[in-house]
Amino acid sequence: MVSRRVVVGGMAALSAGSFRSAKAEEPIRIGVPLELSGRFVAFGSAGKRGAEMALDAFHGEVHGRKVELLIKDVQSDAETTVSAVNEFVGQDKVHYMFGPISSAMVAASIPPWREGKPVWIVHGSTGTLTEEQVGAEPHFFHTFPYAYHYQSSMSAALRHYLGADQKATIIYADDAYGRGSLAFARKYFSDAGFKIIDELLLRSGANDFSPLLARIRAGKPEVVVNLVQTTDLANLAKQISISGVPAPYLTDGIDALFDAWQKAVGTAQQGWIGVTGYAAGIKRPASKRRPDIFPSATEWARKYQDRYKMDADYLDAGAYCAMALLLLALDEVGDDPEKVVDALGRIDIETPLGRAHFTATPSGTMHQAFQDLLVVQRQGNKNVVIYPEDVAEGRLIARKAS
Repeated sequence: MVSRRVVVGGMAALSAGSFRSAKAEEPIRIGVPLELSGRFVAFGSAGKRGAEMALDAFHGEVHGRKVELLIKDVQSDAETTVSAVNEFVGQDKVHYMFGPISSAMVAASIPPWREGKPVWIVHGSTGTLTEEQVGAEPHFFHTFPYAYHYQSSMSAALRHYLGADQKATIIYADDAYGRGSLAFARKYFSDAGFKIIDELLLRSGANDFSPLLARIRAGKPEVVVNLVQTTDLANLAKQISISGVPAPYLTDGIDALFDAWQKAVGTAQQGWIGVTGYAAGIKRPASKRRPDIFPSATEWARKYQDRYKMDADYLDAGAYCAMALLLLALDEVGDDPEKVVDALGRIDIETPLGRAHFTATPSGTMHQAFQDLLVVQRQGNKNVVIYPEDVAEGRLIARKAS
């Protein structure tokens, strides 16, 4: 009997050991829902490039295990996004998730994500609805500025150059980004001393913006604050240029700094002002702790150019950094979601985007990184950093109407 118990116990131990060994051989899977088609394809494509490049920097594995990115195209569609996240949380049972990028798709992801609450890192979603819906959830990490970061940085830069008492008109789209940003544009531009003389609603998907442009001409503002994205912003920029709207300063969020947007609008891009956390040519040092993962901004940009034969934009660099932070935490503590949450919360490291360190937001989300923004103007088909002064490459230039 003793012998039999020993044998059975030994077999059980062997079986359990074999199971643990088999489990150790399985890859760590990260769910990656991205907009790889549809309206926000430029966002999702950048996210995919950055995430894949980050995984390659770790040679495809962390803590002795392979990592698999389960990439799903959410087609820039809310229902498809919900289905994809449901699959990740349900049948795929992922413990970690990266993406999507756009505010609307992130908002659509939140209810299905709550069903399992994988550790979720998001480099996207400027909409503060995300803050309100997520709340104080420890498994949510946000590495992209919110709408109020855009407007506080932009208004500070224009106040620096133009002084107070300048007239401003706000154009806002009837979508999550436009309506969600309106209150912040009002607040920060008013606090900076601008006189907001008009607020104009832009119908997303419309083809003719003539009535809006007529109102701008009549008001003669110095600054037009545009809370509009993607194809709507491209159409608006072209019509502003063609119609000769004389406003000398046109502001945007990040779209005006994307290569795809610039190609879409051609010469109409000149003089547009945007914000970003990363600009080509910016000088940022390598991480002293992990220079293999976070080299200097110059070296990282070279590696990206060698890999993709194109210059990186903010979403590319940001997606890389966000995925790399998740992988860094996994490499440190292994496949244990609660330990990964703790490791991410403790991270303090230099990256091509600057210092990565998570803090709480005013609205109560627990983990926000990369809040400091550069203000950049399109000058001579180049992105020129104009603010803050300590990193500025040039000065603000008034736009010339066509």
